[in-house]
Amino acid sequence: MTRKLKKILIAVDETPSSVTAIEQGLALASEEDAQVVFVHVVSFVGEQFAPGNGKPERVADRARTPVLVDAALAAEAVGVPCTAEVLVGHAPKQIAFLADELDVDLVVVGSRHLSGIKRFLLGSTSRALIGETNRPLLVVPETVLDPAMT
Repeated sequence: MTRKLKKILIAVDETPSSVTAIEQGLALASEEDAQVVFVHVVSFVGEQFAPGNGKPERVADRARTPVLVDAALAAEAVGVPCTAEVLVGHAPKQIAFLADELDVDLVVVGSRHLSGIKRFLLGSTSRALIGETNRPLLVVPETVLDPAMT
């Protein structure tokens, strides 16, 4: 028996890997007749050391964030219902908190394949998210030939 996806969380930012994650996540959502929640996390220096309350730290007026507006337009173009959230804090923790709160079936994130000093300085959201969530996680590389289809 195959588990049907009902709700997919797609993390978005201004990187090319995010565009690929949106494409792949929307392809899956369309195939599964699932709804999508886009999330964009605004970080700040030292956010990984800030105490968390175990809940997503939401920002008001989320609809005006350009990256979320673009993601919502992409969802509308393929007929996938969506909502959007802007959170503040350490991206992996905030994404994991939101995924739990919304009880999503899948989390989709892009990967930039950073290595060495760049990974140390910039961090790897996808790598850190593996340790933060127990939800199924799809890490999409920056370039994918075709959207996910069965």
